Amino acid sequence: MKVLIVGAGGQGGACASILARQESVEEIRIVDLKEETAKAVADKIGNAKVKTGSVNATDPDDVARAAEGVDVVVDMVMPWMATYVMKGALKAKANYINTAFDDPYWDEFLEGKSIDELTLCKEFKEAGLTALFGCGFAPGMTNVLARKFANKLDSVESIKMRVGKANLVPGEGPYDWVLRPWNPGWSPKQALVDCASPTYALEDGKYVKYPPFGGIEMCDFPEPVGTLPVTHHSHEEIYSMPATFKGVKDLDFKYYMMYQPAIFYASGLCSQEKIKVGDVEVAPIDVVASMVPPPQNNIFGATDEELAEADKRAFIELIVEVSGEKDGKKVTYKANCPKMNAPGPELKKLFGTALVYVALPLAIGTTILGDTELKKGIVFSDELDPDDFLKRMMDTGYPYKWKESVIEG
Repeated sequence: MKVLIVGAGGQGGACASILARQESVEEIRIVDLKEETAKAVADKIGNAKVKTGSVNATDPDDVARAAEGVDVVVDMVMPWMATYVMKGALKAKANYINTAFDDPYWDEFLEGKSIDELTLCKEFKEAGLTALFGCGFAPGMTNVLARKFANKLDSVESIKMRVGKANLVPGEGPYDWVLRPWNPGWSPKQALVDCASPTYALEDGKYVKYPPFGGIEMCDFPEPVGTLPVTHHSHEEIYSMPATFKGVKDLDFKYYMMYQPAIFYASGLCSQEKIKVGDVEVAPIDVVASMVPPPQNNIFGATDEELAEADKRAFIELIVEVSGEKDGKKVTYKANCPKMNAPGPELKKLFGTALVYVALPLAIGTTILGDTELKKGIVFSDELDPDDFLKRMMDTGYPYKWKESVIEG
């Protein structure tokens, strides 16, 4: 199988490192707007399978040029670029996969369109190709686990997803976090836009719109994350899952409340509308974003000592809960998933990088596209065989464990 990865950033580079270790992958082309970015990644991977190049991801013809002769195009650029990269994959007669998507698909789902009516679905189907959407951590693992549980039920009534995080700082008191510098770990401006955007939840079969930070509730995560406030958050699962989990009535995705962005939002500092300050016009969000350090592209650079320290300090918990009926009784399945990037030193030895929480599911989806006859057109990760997906993931040697529980009645 030959693969093109568009975007050599954190997850694109990590995916290339994982795929380079798979026997079924014979060539990986990793491309970026600046080829030197891709070359730096290839040098770190140090595998002859990995080739580099440059590409303009918003130019379908340029994407098609880079993708000539490949089997799968892996889209790791910004979600709004998806249709450009998809058109390039079509021109190159290659399958396509991404980890995230938004415009125009969120709006199309809200309009009630079916999957077959989504932009470019018909074109992929007619070309005999598959576009696999949302195959990372969330969406991705969330969808696969939800499907695993749904397959055990006669009918699905509700799907709830919750994400919590904790960063334990030695010697920090219970309220010292108030003065802790904020850094989301990805584009600060995009993080602020996400937090300040209204979102939706499916309630009794209908979409209900919520304001930013709406629907606040307390959620009990396993320690050391503990009990945190969570709120509705714009996320792909909200839009795609009602189309793939037939009959589901209630569905939502809630993210732990990031206190500083919440305060920024309440103060109007997430506004993208320019205001005049003295003789200068500036958007408040740009002022805040400029004060936050840009994310570090630390795909391979962390030492074993640094990774081990991060294992002790940084924690993420994902909860996926699916409720429905089985043999006339109400049943709820629940998965508690800890941080997927741990243990860091062991993952780095296995995959060349510890940054696997998005990249490993993406790599698994890519290999599935390469050797499995999937439905043509647009397919979502929860339409894959969850048992096959999870087996492939664990067969890589990935030392990951999550906890599953079931409640009847």
